[in-house]
Amino acid sequence: MLAGECAGMKDFVAVDSDTFWSIIDGARSAAGERVTTGFAGRFTAALRMRLATLDKSELLDFDAHRTRLQARANSSAMWATGRVVARYADAFVDGLIARGRETYERAVADPDALADDPVLRAVAAGDLAAHELAPREVEDLAEELYGEEDDYPMLLRARTGQVAPLVEDDWDDEDDAAVRKHLPKIAALFLKG
Repeated sequence: MLAGECAGMKDFVAVDSDTFWSIIDGARSAAGERVTTGFAGRFTAALRMRLATLDKSELLDFDAHRTRLQARANSSAMWATGRVVARYADAFVDGLIARGRETYERAVADPDALADDPVLRAVAAGDLAAHELAPREVEDLAEELYGEEDDYPMLLRARTGQVAPLVEDDWDDEDDAAVRKHLPKIAALFLKG
């Protein structure tokens, strides 16, 4: 029997995709389904409580899923959307993940369609702070809970391999003119002038 295979199970992962989304959904439910003032902090606290129950292997599995989702969102359009909406594209993607599988999948398929999202519209109108969409602490939660005695980044990289795909829509996501061209609805909401 090969390493990683056991009784017909190949590459068993303790935290699979469904478990990952179940953890996210539970944390979001505990934080309050709607993104309102304080959501990022409530979500991060609820996620921390859930992750604290995982062993080290499960923490790595969870973070490997999060890292793969970040990699799937690796596009100029998503980076530009994150920059103009919340200033931090990686945290913005974590915020989409926090809102659930359906929101994340819709956003990855068409970042400009996020302009129709009521939460983004609330940010554009000034009714909700942008940081509520981008829980920056989520990125480091699993590593923090894992502890410092092991080389976490190396262990995570071993789980994920090379996860950042080539960007197919390669354009300058920091150029507002390019944002207006590629993301007209997002630009109309967030870029003034």
